[in-house]
Amino acid sequence: MLIKKTLSTFLAATLLFVSLTAPASHAKTSDNTVVNVESYTIETLSDTQNEEGFYEPTGYKNVNAITEITDNGLEIETKLSVIEDYYDTNATYKESSVVYEEFKNNWNTGEATELKQTETFLTPLVETKAVQFKLNTDPQEKTQFIQESLTAKEEVNVRKKVESLTSNLSSNATPTSSQGITKAQITELKSYISEVEEAMALASTTERAGAYDNYYNHTLDTGAFVVQSLSPGAPNKYLKYTGTTKNNSTQASSLVLYKGYINNYEKYVIQYMDTALWPETVGWISALAGLVIMVVGFASGPAGWVAIVSNYVGALTTFAGLTSSAYATKSRMDLSRTAAQYQNNAMEMNVRGGKYWPNSSFSIVNGY
Repeated sequence: MLIKKTLSTFLAATLLFVSLTAPASHAKTSDNTVVNVESYTIETLSDTQNEEGFYEPTGYKNVNAITEITDNGLEIETKLSVIEDYYDTNATYKESSVVYEEFKNNWNTGEATELKQTETFLTPLVETKAVQFKLNTDPQEKTQFIQESLTAKEEVNVRKKVESLTSNLSSNATPTSSQGITKAQITELKSYISEVEEAMALASTTERAGAYDNYYNHTLDTGAFVVQSLSPGAPNKYLKYTGTTKNNSTQASSLVLYKGYINNYEKYVIQYMDTALWPETVGWISALAGLVIMVVGFASGPAGWVAIVSNYVGALTTFAGLTSSAYATKSRMDLSRTAAQYQNNAMEMNVRGGKYWPNSSFSIVNGY
C-alpha cells in the first residue's frame, strides 16, 4: 500500500542559529483544550522557491501568538491568534500582520469549516523583551530563533495585546466549508510511518549522520566527502554523492553551501523542535521522507509542507493530528516550516547534482 497514491485528503501534520529557548506558556483550560501563549523571534525565508529551487533568507519576524486546540474525540477545533512584526535581512522594519484563524474538523466524516482574517499595519505591534538582532553573514553563528520565557504578568500582557487586535477579526468573519480529515486516515498514516521506521531500523543501507539521513561527511585532510539528501522521486529514497574537494573548486564551494543547509536543518529538527523530548516529531519527519500527500492540492515532500503551512488554514490541525495537541504550537509550526525549507534546499542541490558535484559518484540508497 502506497500512502502517496491512496490517501486522498490531507494528513495531520527550526534552527542553526545560536538560540535562547524556553517552552511556551502552556495551560489546559479544560480536559479537552490546550492553550499556549508564546513570544518569540524567528528567521524568515521566502514563501516560494527561486529559479534554482531554493528558499532564500528574507529576514526575521517577532511573534506573539495564542494557540488553542480543543479535541473531544469527535471533533478537533484549532484557533490561532497571531501578531507578527517583519524585518528584512538588514534588521529594517517592514510591516506587521494581525491574523486570526479558526478550523473545525469532524474526525468521523472529515467535514470541516475554516475562517481566516488578516490585517496589515505599518508600525511594530509585538510585545517583546527579546533583543532584536541582525542576521550576520556566517551561517554557523547566526541567531535564528529566540523564544522568551514569559512570567505570569508578561503572559497576561501578551494575551491582552493579541486578543485586543484579533477580536474584531474573529467576530467579523463567516466560516466557510473546507477540506478535512478523518481519524481513520490519521491512523492509516501513523501505521505506515511505523512500518517504515521498523524496516529502516532493521535494515538501513545508509550511514547515520546529520539528521534523519540528510547529512554530509567531510574529511578535511583528504578532501573526501559524502553528501546525502531526500530524493523527491520515491518514498524513503535518498540521493547520495561521493567525491573530493581536492583540486575541485566547484565541489569545495558547493560543500560549504550544502553544509549550511544541513546544519540548519539538523538544528531546527533536533534542537529547536525538541525531538528528544517529543518523539512524536519523528512522525512528521517520516511523513516528509515518505513523500506523503498531506493535503489534497499540495505537493508532497518538504516544499509541499512549506506551502501547506503558508497557505492552508487547516495546517495546525494537520500538524496536531500527526504529532499531538500538546506539541502543536504556532512556534513549532514555524520551526517545522523553516526546517522543511532547509531540507528542500539541500535536496535541490542533489537533484541538480551535476552542477554542484562534478566528477563525483552518484547512487540512490534507502533511507529513513
